[in-house]
Amino acid sequence: MRPIARGDRGLPVSDVQKRLHDLGFSPPGFDMEMRESRFGESTEQAVREFQTKRGLRVDGRVDEITWRELVEASFRLGDRFLYLRIPPFRGDDVRQLQEYLNRLGFNAGREDGIFGQETDRALRAFQHDMGLPVDGIAGSSTISCLLRLRRVMKETSVAVVHEGLRDISDRGLEGRRVILDLTEAGADTEAALSGAADIASKLGVVLTVFRHTPPLPNESERARLANQEGADLVIGFRKSERGDVQLFYFGGKRYFSLRGKRLADLLALEFSKAWKSTVSPPEGRSFPLLRETRMPCVIVEWPASGSIPQEMNEALSRALASYFLPPEEGGDDV
Repeated sequence: MRPIARGDRGLPVSDVQKRLHDLGFSPPGFDMEMRESRFGESTEQAVREFQTKRGLRVDGRVDEITWRELVEASFRLGDRFLYLRIPPFRGDDVRQLQEYLNRLGFNAGREDGIFGQETDRALRAFQHDMGLPVDGIAGSSTISCLLRLRRVMKETSVAVVHEGLRDISDRGLEGRRVILDLTEAGADTEAALSGAADIASKLGVVLTVFRHTPPLPNESERARLANQEGADLVIGFRKSERGDVQLFYFGGKRYFSLRGKRLADLLALEFSKAWKSTVSPPEGRSFPLLRETRMPCVIVEWPASGSIPQEMNEALSRALASYFLPPEEGGDDV
């Protein structure tokens, strides 16, 4: 879709404004622009506030990603029946279902708002334990039962606990598959990181590179390819307008990927040794590549005016070794 941005008018703008208003985003001047179906300064501010809250890239424009998030944000648990299907249900109602199941001790996996196999298994386990029909459908009776149990829900998500246990047991370098996503990084970055494959091979790691080759697949398409590859990790690179180096892992207000954060922390530690720019502490975001990959994923953004130092090849290898190897085998425990 063509991005909707400042200066636009008409029904598409009106639809965006109504959704923002219903979600509680209404800065000063917004109501007047809404009456005129005009995308002005206040509407842009509302979009930026929405993007910030959702962990998206903040540019004040409604592209396909922001539009999809606006639609997903409108769903509340109970608005529709949820079950496993292709394409999967996506929305805040799915995310709330996953959160409730995880806080009750039924591992629904990542709280990503995408109804997948883990959510289906957790839902069926909950229905079995509650004496409900085990049909894998989050309908009225199942949702009513969940809501009645809100007072006994724990603050800790069992999915985070399980991911931590898996992280401890799932160690070793040989045969690991790592994807280096350079789709949005450009040819100069690919050249700077050309030595990474040789270093990874010496570690026993299989490195696959997603290259900057038009037509460029979007983040969701690259996430699907990474899932099909059965990769263990995804590390993406792209340029930004900021003056520092930033690293992002999948995370939000209540949930974050424990393994993604650990990988981001290790990369930040090694990159700070190689990069002359300031490396900011990693942050949780909900970019499609982070959200839709089934494995830990980190996105690295660096100043567009800068370049990738050659030392990055060794920095990457040290971070991978630290991530996959326990401390006694040469890795760092974080």
